Amino acid sequence: MQLAKHILLLSLLAFSLGAAAQTKEATTWHGFKRVNFKIDTISAYIVAPEKPLKGNPWLWRSYSPDFHIDIDSLLVARGFYIAFLNVDSKQLYGQPSLMERWEKFYDYLVKEKQFAAKPALSGAVRGTLCEFAWAKLHPDRVSCIYCENPVADIKYWPGSKGSGTGGSADQWKQLLAAYHFTEEQALQYGDSPKDNLTALAAAKIPLYFSFGLHDGMIPMEENALVIASNYIKQGGPITVHPMTVGKQEANGHHVTIEDPAGIADFIYRNSVTP
Repeated sequence: MQLAKHILLLSLLAFSLGAAAQTKEATTWHGFKRVNFKIDTISAYIVAPEKPLKGNPWLWRSYSPDFHIDIDSLLVARGFYIAFLNVDSKQLYGQPSLMERWEKFYDYLVKEKQFAAKPALSGAVRGTLCEFAWAKLHPDRVSCIYCENPVADIKYWPGSKGSGTGGSADQWKQLLAAYHFTEEQALQYGDSPKDNLTALAAAKIPLYFSFGLHDGMIPMEENALVIASNYIKQGGPITVHPMTVGKQEANGHHVTIEDPAGIADFIYRNSVTP
C-alpha cells in the first residue's frame, strides 16, 4: 500500500514537472533568448538580456511586438528585459477586463521574477489605449511611456469620428464589445488617453511620442498634439518627435523611426537607477 502511494506521488510529480516544462519553453527573439509561458490561458513571453542590469528594468510591449524592433533590441543589448502578454488584438482597447489581465502579468513579473516595479511602457495605436489605461490606474508602476502614432480619443480611433480615416467598422464593434458600450456611451466616454492626466503629470511620468506629419489615419492635430497639449498644461514632461525622413506609407501612417537609439536612451535614462 505504501509503495503504491509512493509510486502515485512520483507519477504526479513527474506530470507536474512535465506541465511546467511545456509552459516555459526557451526559444529566440531576433537573436536574443526568449522564454515562453502562460498567464492563466494567455500566452506570454520575456526576452532576456545576456547581462541583466541591476534591478531588472523592463520594457512592456502592449501591442505589435515585432514591429519597429530596433528600440527593443538596443535595450536588450544594454541589459533590459522585454515582456509581452499576447492578448487577442480584438481585446486590446484598454478596457477594465484587459487591465485585470495586465494586473496578473505585472504581479507575476514583479513578484515572482523580481522585475523592476516600474516598467517602461511601449505601444502604438491601440497600444496607446492600453498604456494610458494602465498608467492612469497605476502612476506608481510606470517609469516612462513611449508611443508611436498615439491615439487621443476612442472616437477618432477606432471610431472614425474625426478628420482621419480612423479604424475599421469591425474594430469599432470590437471596442464596443470590449467595454460593453452602446455607441452612444462610447461617444460620451471621458477617459481616453487625452483625458484625466492629472495624476500622471503630478508624478512627472515622462512621455515620448513619435508620429508622421501627414498620418491620414490618426492625424497629429487631433491625437499626439492634443495629448501633448493637455499633459503640458498640467505640468507633465513630454517629448514629441515627428518622423520626416524615410518611408511614409499607408497614407502616412507607417513611417520610419528616425532615431531608435535616441528613443532607447530616453527609456534607459528614465528606467535605470544610477
